[in-house]
Amino acid sequence: MTQFIEYPNGLRLIVENIPFVRSVAVGINVGTGSAMETKQNNGISHYIEHVLFKGTDKMTAFDIANDFESRGALVNAFTSKEITCFYFKSIDTDAERCFKTLSELFLHSVFEKNELDSERNVVIEEINMEDDSPEDICYDLLARALYGEHSLGMPVLGTRDNVGGFQKPEITKYIAEQYCAGSIVIVFVGNIDAKLADEIVRKYFLNEVNAEKQKTTIKKPKCAVTTQSFIKDFKQTNLMLGYPSISIGDKRAMAQSILNVILGGCMGSRLFQNIREKKGLAYSVYSSPSRYSVCGSFNIALNINVCNTAKVLESVFDELDGLIEGGISPNELEMAKAQLKSTIIFGQENVQSMMMSLGKTMLLAGEIFDIDRKLAEIEAVTVVDVNEMAKVTFSQRPALAYVGADPKLDLDNFIRR
Repeated sequence: MTQFIEYPNGLRLIVENIPFVRSVAVGINVGTGSAMETKQNNGISHYIEHVLFKGTDKMTAFDIANDFESRGALVNAFTSKEITCFYFKSIDTDAERCFKTLSELFLHSVFEKNELDSERNVVIEEINMEDDSPEDICYDLLARALYGEHSLGMPVLGTRDNVGGFQKPEITKYIAEQYCAGSIVIVFVGNIDAKLADEIVRKYFLNEVNAEKQKTTIKKPKCAVTTQSFIKDFKQTNLMLGYPSISIGDKRAMAQSILNVILGGCMGSRLFQNIREKKGLAYSVYSSPSRYSVCGSFNIALNINVCNTAKVLESVFDELDGLIEGGISPNELEMAKAQLKSTIIFGQENVQSMMMSLGKTMLLAGEIFDIDRKLAEIEAVTVVDVNEMAKVTFSQRPALAYVGADPKLDLDNFIRR
C-alpha cells in the first residue's frame, strides 16, 4: 500500500511498503534539471549532482562512498531535463544509516575548490564521451530541433565552457533557489513501513532543508520544429523524427503509450517489421514518447546506412500515412495492451524502478503512481482513442535530427514535402 505525507514546509514523502523483500530503495528527487537553466548556467544541475558527493564538513568523498559500500549498498544519482535524483538501495536493516549519509551529502556539502576543479574535469570527460556517441548527439540535436532556444532544447550535461567556470557562489545560489522543500519528493520502497520512514525523514532531513519557494519553474515552449544536422563520417547514421505531443499529465497518455507499442515499441511493431525485417533498411528502429511537465514529443529513431536515408524516410512516412488513413486493428490494440500491462507490472517488481516511477510521477504530474489505476486506464483505451492520437500526432510536420555522413540530400526540403 502506498502512503503519502506532505509536511508543512512542502516536502513530500511517499512510502511503498513491500514486506516480503529484504531491500529498500530510497530516492531524494528534486524538481530541477537542465530545463530550469539558462544559457549562462546550462549544465549546473548535472554538475551539482556530481559535486554533492565530494565531501561535507563531516565526511570526505571517500567516507561517503565507503559508508555505503561497506554495507553492500548501491548509491548513485542522475540528472534529466526536469529531475535530479540521489538514491541508494540497501538491505532493510541499513536503510536508516544510508539515508543519514545521503542526507548529509545532500544538505551539507562544502564544495571545496580542489574538489570542484577535480570534478569539473570528470564532467568535461563525460561531455567528450557523449560527443563520441552519435546516438547521444542525435538526442541533443532533436531537443534543439523541437524546442530551439527554450531551455528544453539545451543539453543536460551543459557546455565545456560553462562547466569549466562553475564556482562555489553559483552552486550555492542555484541550490538555494532550486533545492527547496516544495520541489523535493522523498520515496522509500521496500521492507520499511511509513511510520519508520517518517521518523527517519524527520530526524535527518525535514528541519534542515530550505523551506523557501522554488525560484525557477519551466514555461511551456513554442515548438520550433526544425531540422538539425551534425555531419561527420561515422560508419552509421542516426536519424530521429520528433512530433510535438502531450505532457506527462495528459489524459491521453495511455492511448499514446499503446500507439507507441503498435508503431515502434516492440519487435512486432509496424516500423520494426516493415523497415527492418521486410526491407532491411535499418539496424535499429523504434519509437518512444518523451513527456515533460508542460509538453512532450513522440519520437522515431533509426540507425541506418547513409545511402538509405531517403528510402528510410519515405518508408517511415508511408507507415505513418497508412496509420492515419487505415487506423489500427482490434487485434493490435489487444496485443499492445498486453505488452503495456506486462511492462508496468514487471517494473513494479523492482524496488528501484518503482521508487523512480513514484518520484517522477509526483514531481511532474502531481500524483501518486497507482498500478491498479494504470491497468484500468490501459483497459479503457479504445481503437478510436488510439486512431485519434495517431491523427493528431502525425498530421503535423516533425522535427528532424540527423547525425552521420553527408546524405547528399536536402533534409529540410524533404521533410517539408
